[in-house]
Amino acid sequence: KLWNCSRFLMMNIENTNTIIKFEKLDLNLFEVVDYWILSKLHRTIQEVNNHLNSYKLNEAIKIVYNFIWKDYCDWYIEFSKNRIYGDNDHERIFVLSFGVHVLENILKLLHPYAPYITDELWSHFNPDKNILLHTEWPKSNNTLIEKDKEDEFNFIMEVIIAIRNMRSKLNISPKKTANLVCRGNKISTNLIKENSKYFKSLVKITNIKVGEDIV
Repeated sequence: KLWNCSRFLMMNIENTNTIIKFEKLDLNLFEVVDYWILSKLHRTIQEVNNHLNSYKLNEAIKIVYNFIWKDYCDWYIEFSKNRIYGDNDHERIFVLSFGVHVLENILKLLHPYAPYITDELWSHFNPDKNILLHTEWPKSNNTLIEKDKEDEFNFIMEVIIAIRNMRSKLNISPKKTANLVCRGNKISTNLIKENSKYFKSLVKITNIKVGEDIV
C-alpha cells in the first residue's frame, strides 16, 4: 500500500525539483486535513521514539504501521486527490510537496524494519541526496501536535463514514449523488461547510444544508 501511495505521488510530480521544502510551504494553504496529518505524524514520531528507547520494537512498528495504513494511505492520500486534480497549481504543488514531506518521515521510521523498499522509494524523491541510512532520524515537535486539529478532522471522518454506512445499509450506490441535511452545533456545522468540497468528491454530496435550527 505504501508503494502504491508513493507511486501515486511520483506519477503526479513532473520534476522532483518542484518539490517545496516543508519550511518554505505557504501556511495559508494549510487545511484541516494537513494540520491533522502533521499532528499525527509528530505524535507517531514521539510514540515510536519512546518505544524504541524502551526497547519495545514490536510496539514501535505497530504505531508506524497504523499511521501508514490508516492515516496516511487511507485518509490523507484520498483527501489530497481533490487538490492534486484541481485547477489551482499552487494548491497542487503544495499538497504534493507536503505529501512527500510526510512520506519521507514515514520512510525514515520504517527503514530499520524494511531497509530495501524504503531506500528504493527514497531514491525516487531524492535522486541527488545521500542514501536513507545517512539521513537524520525524525524528531517530534510538540508544537505541531494539536489535539484540537485532530478532533476536528476526526469529526469529518466520522461524518463521511456515517454517510458511507448509511448508503450501504440502504443499498444506495456510492456513485449516486445525494443531498446532506445535518443539524448540529455551530462549530460542527461550520466544519462541514468549510470542507464541503471533500464531501462532494468523496461521498458524492451535491448540496449541503446544515445549521443549528434545521428541522
